[in-house]
Amino acid sequence: MSAHTTSCWRSPMRITLKNQMLRAALCLLVSGAALTLTACDVHTAPADPAPGPGPGPSGPSLGSVQSYGILAGSTITCVGPVGTISADLGLWPGSAVTGFPTCTISGVQNMANAVAQTAQGDLTVAYNSLAGRACGTTISANLGGTTLAPGVYCSTSSVGVTGTVTLDGQGNTNATFVIQVPSALTVAGSVNLIGGAQAKNVWWQVGSSATIGTGSVMKGNIVAFTTITLNDNATLLGRALARNGAVTMGSNNTITLP
Repeated sequence: MSAHTTSCWRSPMRITLKNQMLRAALCLLVSGAALTLTACDVHTAPADPAPGPGPGPSGPSLGSVQSYGILAGSTITCVGPVGTISADLGLWPGSAVTGFPTCTISGVQNMANAVAQTAQGDLTVAYNSLAGRACGTTISANLGGTTLAPGVYCSTSSVGVTGTVTLDGQGNTNATFVIQVPSALTVAGSVNLIGGAQAKNVWWQVGSSATIGTGSVMKGNIVAFTTITLNDNATLLGRALARNGAVTMGSNNTITLP
């Protein structure tokens, strides 16, 4: 019996496919009548990583409203005995402001002047921009216990928050949330931000009035067609912006710009 003989022929082969380099050598093993082809030295580039979550819709331009913690159309009232607004205060076309300096303001007060009129004009533009967004997801009448990703949400009626609603930025600090409420918004709980979500990018567009209940923790910009009310010990990290009606604060409220 003759001894087995083995010969190996190697030749580099490069194939370009979708910008990936494939190097291959073919080994030919001859043993008697047997013929075996072996592919070796094969390398493929790793697949591209999946894209991260998008930021969702963009927020409206606030223009001159940017520095306001409260902007109202008819009256501004602070029941007190204490309350803090860490921002500017504006009123137009109304002129009735009560409860100050019992409640303190760190910013500028613009009451029934041209500056406040300009701010109200910018607020109208922002309100219409929010109200005109195409709805992405319809929400239930109570957001308590739910978690929302960035996007535009709408309801067919009033909306409440009983308990906690969580807004998840999914790792994107520019994640934007627009919640369109055609009628009243009532918060009797809290808004929780996770995953990089920021209050400055949260927009509550309210078709009538917004009420932040006693001890509630509200986050985001409230852009209401008529009135906004903060009951005792309620806090707002955001803005209370009322186009045509009043903004009323109870006792021990705080409003801080996001």
